[in-house]
Amino acid sequence: MEDRGKLIAFRADRMGGRLIALLNTLRFARSHDLPFVVHWRDSDGLGDGTELFSQDFVRDHFIDKPSYQRMKGRATAIGSVLQSPTREAFLDHFKGGMHVLLDPPFDVLKMPFEDEAEVHRDFRAVVDDLPLNPVLAEHLDRLRGQLRDGRRTVAYHIRRGDLTSDMRAMNRAWPNKFVPDEFFETHIRANLEGSGTRTILFSDNPSVLTRYTGMFPDLLTFARVADTSALTEVQRDALELFAMSLSDLIVAPPSSAFSSTARTIGGGEFRDVESEITPEARHAALDLLASRLRDQPDLFANEGEIGQYLVYACDHLVKTGRRAEFIEIAAGHIRSGLNIAFVHAMTLREMFFDGQYQAICDLRPVIDRGFVAFQRSFAQVALYHGLALLMLGRQAEGLEQIVSAFWHEPVEGEINALAGLLRAQGDFDQTNFWVSDPEIERLFPNRFVVDHVRTYYTPLVDAGVLEFDKMVPTNRVMVWEWPDFTRSDLRSHYKFRGHFRSILRILERRVWSTNLKPHFDSFTGMIALREGDLDQAARMMAMAIEAKPDIAIFHKRHAELLLEQERMPEALAAIDRAIALAPEAGIFRAMRGLIQLRAGDAAGAADTLMALMDQGAMRFPSVFFLAADAAQAAGRPQDAERMLDAGLRLAPLNWRRQCALAQLRADLGDVDGARRVLDWTLQWADDHPPLVMLNTDLLVGAGRLDDARSRLERLIRRYPDKQQYARRHKKLARL
Repeated sequence: MEDRGKLIAFRADRMGGRLIALLNTLRFARSHDLPFVVHWRDSDGLGDGTELFSQDFVRDHFIDKPSYQRMKGRATAIGSVLQSPTREAFLDHFKGGMHVLLDPPFDVLKMPFEDEAEVHRDFRAVVDDLPLNPVLAEHLDRLRGQLRDGRRTVAYHIRRGDLTSDMRAMNRAWPNKFVPDEFFETHIRANLEGSGTRTILFSDNPSVLTRYTGMFPDLLTFARVADTSALTEVQRDALELFAMSLSDLIVAPPSSAFSSTARTIGGGEFRDVESEITPEARHAALDLLASRLRDQPDLFANEGEIGQYLVYACDHLVKTGRRAEFIEIAAGHIRSGLNIAFVHAMTLREMFFDGQYQAICDLRPVIDRGFVAFQRSFAQVALYHGLALLMLGRQAEGLEQIVSAFWHEPVEGEINALAGLLRAQGDFDQTNFWVSDPEIERLFPNRFVVDHVRTYYTPLVDAGVLEFDKMVPTNRVMVWEWPDFTRSDLRSHYKFRGHFRSILRILERRVWSTNLKPHFDSFTGMIALREGDLDQAARMMAMAIEAKPDIAIFHKRHAELLLEQERMPEALAAIDRAIALAPEAGIFRAMRGLIQLRAGDAAGAADTLMALMDQGAMRFPSVFFLAADAAQAAGRPQDAERMLDAGLRLAPLNWRRQCALAQLRADLGDVDGARRVLDWTLQWADDHPPLVMLNTDLLVGAGRLDDARSRLERLIRRYPDKQQYARRHKKLARL
């Protein structure tokens, strides 16, 4: 019998998102008689699954991280198969031991050939048969008896928790999950129903529960509905979700996975609290909020709360013609120490639109003293700083910042479009930017460039800084072309999503003219290489080079194939042919350094890369980092330190590189410099043991044993699962 793959349930999320992914997986398994596994990541405070589900269910279906990673390598994302036109087409994705990964955050998934009523019957049966932990199941049965007593139940869900306190969550804006208190107050006051209705407030923030029940004594909290003293925290969260699902009406933020999953499980009515408020009441509430942010910052619980509220203040004040007022409020918070990634980006954006170019440059060092703990926000900070520098006539500095923005987020709409425009007018060229095949890029025009120019870049066009007189390509082709020099190697991601397979199918259906065919043969070969089909890659690339041997990019792609095949001398010869045909293309020389390093010629790689970077044109962080690796491997630590420092000035949010820089400085005798690097990095990366261990070593070496112990004690309390911290503390206790 042919080996058949499995459904994989996994979502890196909290309770609501994980549960809906699991329920969808169980529904597909039931409807189509498919085997399934579950990867329940032991993080986010959700344990290993045994608190929620029966021991037998966990034993039979849960898999560990190594097993999940092996299976993911042979998996297709559900988004790539969800439009399967027939059951047979859907099941084809499981042939040959291939798997399908399900990670939806919302709703019940359905394929086109499935009957909607049948899907919902199967989903309902899955919910009813969910193999819960017996203790949790007993509490849920008791709760059903309480809430299904004939009375109408209305549930309000106010989401706070990790959105304002967890570092990763609070550094992103969540306007569809975080709704201002003022909106809920307005809604509850207008809609609190009479004695025949049971109204329950659900929140993950105790202070919210206290404040609202003080204002509205008739409000119930979940603690008054159910006795959960015998449950763990994870079980209480799950029981709250199931309790909410038993409500007739849920009033909540529009995109909370917790309340959305409750609605999906229960099938009751759902209302978005924000859409239920009159425009006049909304305007008044937001005016009050803006004044509080300006004059009474002590009213807010923490930085995370201020950050989320500033999103609403920005939208309101800009739409009502008060952009400068928002900038004054937000910049004041930043200067006072507010360190929220999206607030930095949002503020610089509005300053740019307000023409405050020098003020952006003045605020950037204040931002950099803290950190921007989210890559997309960092890219936007670099973007708007770069635009301001261009408007001030400081072109070299401005282009460097825009390269940094592009490297961090190369396919982000406005950043991608700007890079294309700067390439078109010659500011970015083969000396300082990635290169590609213009014949191929014509197939991938940037269809949104007009919108991006209108929305973001009109001031630059009006000032003559930016030309826009023709269409430009999307730079997505360059991301496929240069995966070794992007911030994140997206090859496995695109392969997993079926992206390269889709491109290959499109290319195989096309017929090209004699002149263009070699270009598309070479490009097809490169995409086949990304997909892992080395035979097709070799065949297509050879045809292209035979037809047009004088195209440099063809030889670069061939060098990549030879590198993949570990044919190092031939790979070097191929990249040398590319360099001979395009001697000004700095990125080809960077590729040569990469091949030399992987071939074991560290000294040669260091010579190649240091010569390239010392010319000063190429400013991509990844090339600085590659040069540092080569220099260190070649026994040139001073050059390695210099390259790391230059790269990290443009891309500081790389904790491994920061750790390497600190280690290099310590090894070179600059212990104070090493400590400065670690002090800054540990603000946002103290969950990474190599940084903590190095910092501990430096503290002990400086005779600060008590300081080292106390820091470890704080980290042990914060990260109880980090056994390295406990072991090091135990070792220090013996000193």
